[in-house]
Amino acid sequence: MAYRTLKSIFHQRDRAGADAEERARRESPAAVHWDLLIGEHSTFALMTLEVAALIERIMSFEPKIQTEWVGLPVRARSDYLHRMVVDEVQATNEIEQVRSTRKEISEAINVVQSEQRLANKRFAEMVQLYLDIGNDQAESPQTLGDIRAVYDAATHGEIRDEDAPDGRLFRQGPVSITSGIKVVRTGVLPESAIDHALTLMLSQGRDDSIPRLIRAIVAHFIFEYTHPFYDGNGRTGRYLLALDLRQVLAPHASLALSATVADHKDRYYKAFADAENPLNRGDLTPYLIDMLEIIAEAQHRLLLDLAERRQKIDALEALIRVLLADEQFPRNVGLDHEATPPIDRAAIGEILFTLGQAHYFDANRTVKLNTLAEAVSRSSQFVRPRLRRLDEAGIIETVTRKPLRFRLTTLGVSLLELDGE
Repeated sequence: MAYRTLKSIFHQRDRAGADAEERARRESPAAVHWDLLIGEHSTFALMTLEVAALIERIMSFEPKIQTEWVGLPVRARSDYLHRMVVDEVQATNEIEQVRSTRKEISEAINVVQSEQRLANKRFAEMVQLYLDIGNDQAESPQTLGDIRAVYDAATHGEIRDEDAPDGRLFRQGPVSITSGIKVVRTGVLPESAIDHALTLMLSQGRDDSIPRLIRAIVAHFIFEYTHPFYDGNGRTGRYLLALDLRQVLAPHASLALSATVADHKDRYYKAFADAENPLNRGDLTPYLIDMLEIIAEAQHRLLLDLAERRQKIDALEALIRVLLADEQFPRNVGLDHEATPPIDRAAIGEILFTLGQAHYFDANRTVKLNTLAEAVSRSSQFVRPRLRRLDEAGIIETVTRKPLRFRLTTLGVSLLELDGE
């Protein structure tokens, strides 16, 4: 039976019936309580069978995702991680109606990786945050100052001067959160109350008596309910949720959430609205169920995508072996046998395999010269003339010159029997 909200019980029965149900829920051994008031009601949630089943479902995806992940070539994993960061930043921006393009975000990743000054590139600070999660290098906030530092990085260059925090760390004045039609809430006031709520968020995050997934989801609720900033709360809050999920899920798995939230944006916002409805009296159980279901779907999507891409990589590797073993090689791949430098089967195979991986995993489907040299385990000077021959055969093309980046042409894609996704 689906978990019923106290609001629905109030409307079906009466206030006395809702009072009795609330009392029974709060006094249940399965209840978890938090020192956060929604109106005049303290928050709580029940660890129901439905909640337990959803946690088990999410965790059951973990070993399957990990199996697919480690089955990918190292280069493919790196490219896939970057693609996930692009998707995550783009999705969280779309939810907040912040204009951004995948190209902008990809360029920000290039800036971060080249160790250029981040201040000069839009979204570079935000990209760095998500890359750190994916590389398992991010640290969860321990203090209120840490939360402010995350906010500054996640919103760098995107907050108008009039919306900048004006308190010691957070906002001093009220903020209105609207559904597009009406004001939903005004956020916590004064700043001392914001400090208290976020201190609770941090402390409950360290409470080992509560399941970690529940802690992460409740921390997200506390942050969004508190709304400590005038603008940028959504982007910051979803990053903090991904960071908390990293404590439970594999680093790359915790980056799969925002795209799913974007597809279920109405449900996501409704979960918050229902939790904050006075008639639901601080019962966060339905919110937990909604969020757990969204996370489970994100994990399922990730597993299916990884499995599909791994199959494609396996098929690509097998096809390249067949091409190189053919007696007609190198003519069967469009190369002149008599031209110089001499054909090196292993080198050509590694170059094509690396470019094929990029086609499936890299956001721009490109590979730098030094990456191709590393794949062949030879110098750039050795690889350059081989790339030139592939270029002359129409199999690859030069995309950028500083730095040199290459990708497969339409002919190359056809030769390797790659799909055009």
